[in-house]
Amino acid sequence: MFRRIAFCSSLLATLFLAAFCYSAVADERFPDSDIQWILDQYQVSAPVSLIPAEGLTGWTRTNARPIAEQSKWTNRDGTLVFENSENTRDLQGGDVVTAKQYTNFVFDFVWVASRRCNSGIKYRLKDFGDTGASHARGWLGPEYQILDDGTNNDRGSTASLYHVIAPDGSKKKLNPHGEANTGRIVVLDNHIEHWLNGVKIMHCEVGSDAWKEAIAASKFTRDNNGGCFGFGANPTGFILLQDHGSTVIFGKLTIREIGDKR
Repeated sequence: MFRRIAFCSSLLATLFLAAFCYSAVADERFPDSDIQWILDQYQVSAPVSLIPAEGLTGWTRTNARPIAEQSKWTNRDGTLVFENSENTRDLQGGDVVTAKQYTNFVFDFVWVASRRCNSGIKYRLKDFGDTGASHARGWLGPEYQILDDGTNNDRGSTASLYHVIAPDGSKKKLNPHGEANTGRIVVLDNHIEHWLNGVKIMHCEVGSDAWKEAIAASKFTRDNNGGCFGFGANPTGFILLQDHGSTVIFGKLTIREIGDKR
C-alpha cells in the first residue's frame, strides 16, 4: 500500500507542476481572434473564473446538494482537482455542477490528465428524470470528452461531443497524460464548437438534419436512453465536471457569457 500511495502522490505532484508551468502561456491558446465574429456581433461579458479564490464556492452536486467537506474534489492553489487514489478512497466523489445556469458562452479551460484518464465537461445540463429504465438517465447534456486517448479520434475521444460527433482527426493534437491541454467550448443558440490546443476540431448545429442523424445513431435517442427526447436542445443549463474515477486537474475554468446582439 505504501508504494501505491507514494506513486499517487508523485503523480499528483507531477500533474500540479505541469498545470502551473502551463498557466503562464495558457492564454496564448485562447486568442480573441478565434471568436472575433462573436465579439463583433454580440455583447460579451468580461471573463469570470469558475475556480474560486478558495474552497468550492459556486459548485454543488446535482439537485443543489452540497459538496461534502471531505471530498475528492479540492481547490489547491487556484486549481480544481479531482483526486482518485489510495489517499482519497474514503472521501466522497461524484460529479460537481455550477450553482448557476448558462445560456450562450465561451468557456476556456486547461486540464492535466492522469494516465488512462477518463473525464469530461458537460453543459446545457438537464434532468431527464428517473424513468425506471436500466439505461443511463438523469442529469445529461452535451459533453466535451476528456481522455488519455492518444490518437483515437472516434465520437468517444477527447474533444468529441461525446457519443454524438467525433472530432476532426486531421486537426487533433492531444498532449499525453501529465502534460497540459487547453480546451474551449463555444455555445451560441444552436451553434456549438469544441476547440483543442488552439484548433477548432468539432462544430455542429443543434436541430439540423446532421444533428438529428447523429443523435439517432447515439445512445441519447429516446428509445435507447429511457426518455431523452430533446437531448442538448434546451437553451440553458448547468455546467458539470465529471467524476469518472480518474485523477484530473483543471488549471483554468473561465467563462464569458454572450448576451444580446449589438
